[in-house]
This record gives sequence, structure tokens and C-alpha cells, in this order.
Amino acid sequence: MATVELTDVSRHGMPMAPGDGDVRLREAMLYVAGRLQDDPGGRGAVKLNKVLWWADFESFRERRRSVTGATYQKLPEGPAPVRLVPARDALIADGAAELQKRDVGAPNPENVLHALRAPRPIFDTDDRSYLDMACTKFHGMTGSECSEFSHRVSVGWRAVEMTQIIPYETSIISTRPLTAEDRKRGLAMAAAAGLPAG
Repeated sequence: MATVELTDVSRHGMPMAPGDGDVRLREAMLYVAGRLQDDPGGRGAVKLNKVLWWADFESFRERRRSVTGATYQKLPEGPAPVRLVPARDALIADGAAELQKRDVGAPNPENVLHALRAPRPIFDTDDRSYLDMACTKFHGMTGSECSEFSHRVSVGWRAVEMTQIIPYETSIISTRPLTAEDRKRGLAMAAAAGLPAG
């Protein structure tokens, strides 16, 4: 796969890449793993990916910067951080987390990230509020339900090819239907600009 160079804004909305590259992603993974510990819908990798994606893209949509600084790609099960596996492996190597098999009797047992320490206090109140909001959004949902949700609402996931980078700017595109007031305002703007109506 070719390397894609992105502007700072496309990457994460922060003025410079976060120090140590994955530190914010790793700490967010621990934070989310702790919050999802008792989630009845499950807490496997698909759900972890969607919680992180929702927190980052909602944060970017509302304040033009992500929580983690992660770059996301299109995968079959929805948006996922490109560096999720290396970040997870680093957490395990550092003794900060472990992988546990859940539902071992099931045909496809779920690998669950289990936090062995609390996340470092690197997130501000707003960062934590986006992580909390995302955990609440997906609470009780299965990985498949989280995946279906991301396919439905992520303009960026639908706009790019498999394994391509999902630009953060796509979070700004609204998918809600136009109201009569929206149409009226658009026609007025077109008329004021001298453009043909219709």
C-alpha cells in the first residue's frame, strides 16, 4: 500500500503530530477498555475501533481536532485506526493491558483488550467528554451493530476505497435531509449570487 501524506488537519486537526505518535491512541484505548468492561453488548476490537472513531470524528466535527491524533482507514467492518494493532501490542508489551478471550465456547471467541492500569492523565476535560460520549453511544451494542452504524453514518467510510485513509474533514458533511427552510435559504443565496434557481 502506498504511503499517503496528509496535511496536519487531515491527520487529526492538531497543530503538530502528538508526541510519541501513538501515546494518545494507547491511553484512549485503556480509557475505553475500562469504560466498556461491563458492557453487555461486548467489547471486542470492532467495538473499540468504533468508539475511538466516533470520539475522534465527533471531536473534529465540533472543535476541529481529534482526541487521539489517530489516522483512520476504511476496513470491511468500518473505520479503524491505522495504528490500532501496534498500539495494542505496545500496551501489552508494557504490561498496561492484556488480551483476554471472551465467550471461548463460541465459534469465533472475541479478543477483548483488558486494561491492567488506569490511563495516564493526558486528556483534558473535553477529550474525556468525547470518549465518554462515544462509550455511551455504543453501550449495549454488539460489534456487528457498531459496524452497521458506522457504515450508515460515516460519509468518509463510504467515500473512500477499502484500506484508504478517511479524511477527518468528512465528519463535517451533514447527512440529514434538507428541510424546507434549508431549500428556501439555498434558493435565496443562489438568487443573490445571480445563479439560476432550480
